[in-house]
Amino acid sequence: MRTTQRMCPVCGTGQVDWLHTQRFELPAGHPLTGGYDVVHCIACGFVYADSAVSQADYDRFYAQYSKYEDGKTGTGGGENPFDRVRLEETARQIADFLQDPTVRILDVGCANGGLLRALNDLGYENLCGLDPSPVCVENTRALGLEAYLGSLFQPFPHGKFDCVVLSHTLEHVQDVRGAIAWIGDMLDPGGANLAYIETPDAARYVDFLYAPFQDFNTEHINHFSKISLENALELAGFETLASGEKTLTINPTMFYPAVYGFWKKLAARPIASFRPDTHLAAQMDAYIRESRTILDGIEKRLQAVLAQSPRVIVWGVGQLALKLLVETSLGKAEIAAFVDSNPINHGKVLHGVKIFVPEAIHIMHEPIVITSTLHQASIAKQIRGMGLENKLIFLKE
Repeated sequence: MRTTQRMCPVCGTGQVDWLHTQRFELPAGHPLTGGYDVVHCIACGFVYADSAVSQADYDRFYAQYSKYEDGKTGTGGGENPFDRVRLEETARQIADFLQDPTVRILDVGCANGGLLRALNDLGYENLCGLDPSPVCVENTRALGLEAYLGSLFQPFPHGKFDCVVLSHTLEHVQDVRGAIAWIGDMLDPGGANLAYIETPDAARYVDFLYAPFQDFNTEHINHFSKISLENALELAGFETLASGEKTLTINPTMFYPAVYGFWKKLAARPIASFRPDTHLAAQMDAYIRESRTILDGIEKRLQAVLAQSPRVIVWGVGQLALKLLVETSLGKAEIAAFVDSNPINHGKVLHGVKIFVPEAIHIMHEPIVITSTLHQASIAKQIRGMGLENKLIFLKE
């Protein structure tokens, strides 16, 4: 047991047990931290990143480094067919619960407006988006939807709402309790007075594990189960009206667990109490053990490859690559270039090496290490479609 830098985002206490230390190598100038401890709150059972990074730093990160700006590689805009289905299903779920297309809805962390567009297609017109990325705001406005630049913690002088939506947003927030208080302030007490919140389901991470420690990343710093999400809202004065679990389809062979719920803001704040989540820590321990096994397998593969070809191109600078540079022998390799398809990364420097657009490596012949297990097949297809004949190195069979 120890005392944390960051108090529990759910219950506010500071006594925790250590579960795991996660490290990253970040691009030069990156505003976030190169690592943190993942801890388990002894009082309520919540699991979270004990990071000293401030909410202001996270706001700056999402304003300047948002991977969601690019619709082809990011999620939230619905350009990917599986992402579009996810957003349409969430929109139907919200619409079925509200049963009133005249209500005013605010989508916080709206990305490129995919959920708002899906709601609009269902007849909801009184819609508004909020996002810290200027590009995401402009992309949402280009759909003919109202959207504003800003974050959860800034004044929002554009009226009150019947329903505030945070779909895969709360897991990114350093100040969870402040965020929920802000949601309450945005709700119109004379209206529906509802919040819809959806996050990844930490209790089921281990059942949907495709890459080592995939859910311990620079962005996801809160790991909710259904119980802990209910606790967070109820301690802030909301009543749980409905909650549940769902499984999202990422691609035909990969899936992702989520929890969701509808909450109503109460006029009077109830006496603070919570139900300790007595199962989440054990589930996370299993996830950590399995992740270590996968990481060990990747390291063996990298050692064998680098023994034959010590100079390589690294394709992909996503979360797994950032881990591999400090957790495996990839960090000791001679990296000729980093390549990534997301424009937000182009020109940045990682591990002392510039990140290039894919087309820039046509004259390079080194083997290419594909540092994505989720998208390795589509990346390989892209590489071959460019006419590149470099040897391809996969992290996973």
